[in-house]
Amino acid sequence: MSRTIDQFEYARKYLAGGVSASTRVNRAIGRPMYIGRAAGCRVWDLDGREYLDLCTSHGATLLGHGNPQVAEAVEHVLARGVGCSYENELHADLARELCEAVPCCERVRFTGSGTEATMHCLRLARAFTGRTRLLKFEGNFHGYHDQVMFALSAPASGPGPETNPAVMPASTGMVGQWAEQLVVVPYNRPDLLERAFAAHGDELAAAICEPIYYNAGCILPTREFMETLRRLTHQHGALLLFDEVLSAFRMGVGGAQEYLGITPDLCSIGKSVGGGFPLSAFGGRQEIMSRLMPEGDCQHSGTYNGHSVAVAAGLAAVRQYRQPGFYTHIATLGGRLYPALQALLERHEIAGRVQGLGARFGIYFGPTREVRDYRDTLAHDRAKMLRFIAAAIDEGVYFHDYGGAACHHGFCAAMTLADVDEALARLDRALGRLVAQSHDATGPKTS
Repeated sequence: MSRTIDQFEYARKYLAGGVSASTRVNRAIGRPMYIGRAAGCRVWDLDGREYLDLCTSHGATLLGHGNPQVAEAVEHVLARGVGCSYENELHADLARELCEAVPCCERVRFTGSGTEATMHCLRLARAFTGRTRLLKFEGNFHGYHDQVMFALSAPASGPGPETNPAVMPASTGMVGQWAEQLVVVPYNRPDLLERAFAAHGDELAAAICEPIYYNAGCILPTREFMETLRRLTHQHGALLLFDEVLSAFRMGVGGAQEYLGITPDLCSIGKSVGGGFPLSAFGGRQEIMSRLMPEGDCQHSGTYNGHSVAVAAGLAAVRQYRQPGFYTHIATLGGRLYPALQALLERHEIAGRVQGLGARFGIYFGPTREVRDYRDTLAHDRAKMLRFIAAAIDEGVYFHDYGGAACHHGFCAAMTLADVDEALARLDRALGRLVAQSHDATGPKTS
């Protein structure tokens, strides 16, 4: 008997779908992963099976599970009685760390989730500019609020022409009028960006994008694309909003904006900022952020915003990210993992491509050239990816399937080069099983 299977059956009696969030069902195995214990770069399920974790809480545990400095900071706040929904000295301390580290942040505010961070950024952009329309990029994900949950994937009929991408809602129950406020452009297409701004630039409150498109694995923007986006937003009086919920602290302490050398007007920060605790933030230029109440007229509040436990964890985490050598270690791990994983695909004669930056990466089954936008991901063999994830889990490496065309994966700073090599050995066996399954499915037939 499996405690993991039993737990899922029990949970389904009380939780809708048996889970607390829709995408926690890993479609590669048909159920959620139930974790009984976690430490460093490893997790153990309820049956005691150990896995090297290449999901890392969907990017939230960049330091690894149970980081001692984070645990000590949290225990200190707990000993003080927590004081939920009050301000304390830690809020300003963490805000200072973020303002010193992230190029666009002159002032910040805290929220609970990445969804809240982008939602408040967009409201603030509308308040500051007096405009209502938004430009977003095809496939980019910005949270679960209705104004941006469009054009995340293509309908069955296809993505539509590049000059007029399909704007399909990502869920039922959404109000269609929000789609009318969107201008959707394919990622990495400066020519189509010029065209969109020529037609709608003076109506746009903001252009929002994933500066590193991690939600589709790992897609890097071209220099021309990013410079065009910055120039056009300046010219037309629209704000440039970087959604760094996934990219913040991933490849450097200043996130994607530091890496790319492009400073937006506003940014959302999430996942790793909380050190594994529920914390997100948004920030930007002082003149924009001053429109927030109580200084200005744009509302942002919430009982659990900047919960003292999460802020303490975040402060301990960000201070570690800012330590000398932290990103040298991240680069060393990625420099070992990514080319070696690509070599494994080639050795097993599996058409595919590994793309990674910092501590996050994507594996594309099928494409062999650089994947540059959402439409390129449509060539990714999702069925093969699910078989690979299932085989990897059987071999003791945990990947998670999010339900989209492609998935992002990652490692944590608690990993060592020996851990990377161990993961590669397990993935070598998983890929061998994937090839064997393919041979079995296409083997000789008898009449």
